[in-house]
Amino acid sequence: MDTNDTARLAILSDAIRTLRDEATAAERGMKESIAALPIAMQRSAANLAHYLALRATDHVPLQAELIRSGLSSLARREAHVMPTLDAVERALAAMCGRTPDEPRANIAIDDGATLLERHAAELLGPPIPHATRIVVTLPPWGAGDPAFMGSLIDAGMDVGRINASHGDPAQWKACADALRTAAAARGRRIPISIDLAGPKVRTGACASGPISLRAGDAVVLHVDAASTDAPRDADGRATAPARIAVRPRELVAHIEVGHRVLFDDGNIRARCVSINRASAEATCTIEAARTGTWPLKDRKGVNVPDTNLPIRALTDDDLKTLDFAVANVDFVSMSFVRHAADIADLHVAILARTKRPIGVVAKIETPQACHALPEILLQLMKMPPCGLMLARGDLGVEIGFENLPEAQDEILALAEAAHVPVIWATQVLESMTDHGFPTRGEVTDAADAARADAVMLGIGPYMLDTVRFVDDLLARTKLRRARSRAILGKWNAEFGA
Repeated sequence: MDTNDTARLAILSDAIRTLRDEATAAERGMKESIAALPIAMQRSAANLAHYLALRATDHVPLQAELIRSGLSSLARREAHVMPTLDAVERALAAMCGRTPDEPRANIAIDDGATLLERHAAELLGPPIPHATRIVVTLPPWGAGDPAFMGSLIDAGMDVGRINASHGDPAQWKACADALRTAAAARGRRIPISIDLAGPKVRTGACASGPISLRAGDAVVLHVDAASTDAPRDADGRATAPARIAVRPRELVAHIEVGHRVLFDDGNIRARCVSINRASAEATCTIEAARTGTWPLKDRKGVNVPDTNLPIRALTDDDLKTLDFAVANVDFVSMSFVRHAADIADLHVAILARTKRPIGVVAKIETPQACHALPEILLQLMKMPPCGLMLARGDLGVEIGFENLPEAQDEILALAEAAHVPVIWATQVLESMTDHGFPTRGEVTDAADAARADAVMLGIGPYMLDTVRFVDDLLARTKLRRARSRAILGKWNAEFGA
């Protein structure tokens, strides 16, 4: 080895030692947060601290030099950061003729994957037969029908999901009872989850049918009961703005000029151009509509990604659903999570109703949740079992679908660092569920779900075929895909902002 190589390796060794120092400092900085967790989660929280320190700056040039030297590039080491840094430091010390530092890791390299698998099994049940479980939304026609529920289990279902936005407690219980009867007959225990509906940010009913909107149209958001269409001239141009009712009223109270307003899953994109607080109205300009003109129907969803709505994630209806949940399900998925305090509120509400362990899953579907993800993870870990749901529909609308692939990777990586399982959700194989035939893009997406701990499927006439298809797809993806990024750029929760 020549002098230049020795000097280069010494620089690399110093860089790795600096990273270890920064990771150790980050763990010390989170000492109180880590101590507040159950002992079983503290090593995972420490690893999360190490990973956040590692991602605080860009390490792509360092990775290139490590690869050049035949060493680990530090990629795909989310679950065991400090053991990897220790190993690389020892190797560089030997190559440089230095005395290696004392190891600092409190877990072995294999422990990270073991802890993640254990936490996934606690929340989602054991991996039978593949590591990525299949979560199936239970349809209303399955209520009181153990035979149908049994067919879902035989097709590959590992977890049953109740969507509290539809049906009622009697229907939900009939579904849960039928599923448990079918599972018991097969010697299985199938966990059951329920999604809390959360606050509904929606348009009102249309007074005279769907309202057709196109780029250039103006609309007035208001808080009255109904939406009314715009009068139009012979060429179809609006002569006055359509009036769109929205709920909750906090939307109009807190929107600002320049904020985006997205209707109906982003099919209509608008931007606020003026506000009249006195009349509780906001005027917006339509910037784009799918297919040129898009009909806005009754009670469609509204996303305002730039507006901080001061509304509770846990609604009064959610609390009523929770009364059912604590007696009938294994874990609860919380919608509209934006901050760690939202999860804390849910924890308090659960403890007020039961001492039975109820898992909590945070649905990541807002930009605010992406920004607060480390704090959300730490709050979740206070009451295991816990997990995240990649709610990619609303998340894609809120952050822009062009930023969704990066967001998925970052959320998976951060969850892996905390050894917290992830459910890959929203419109997975939707065409097959509805029509019996998947698209090529949907199959690729479903295969990509093997990076997560579970994949969630929806309701449709071909849902049994879809469950079988995914079960076969996952079985043939025998080697679980690495969920994390190959390069360690600075961690970014802005996703294109």
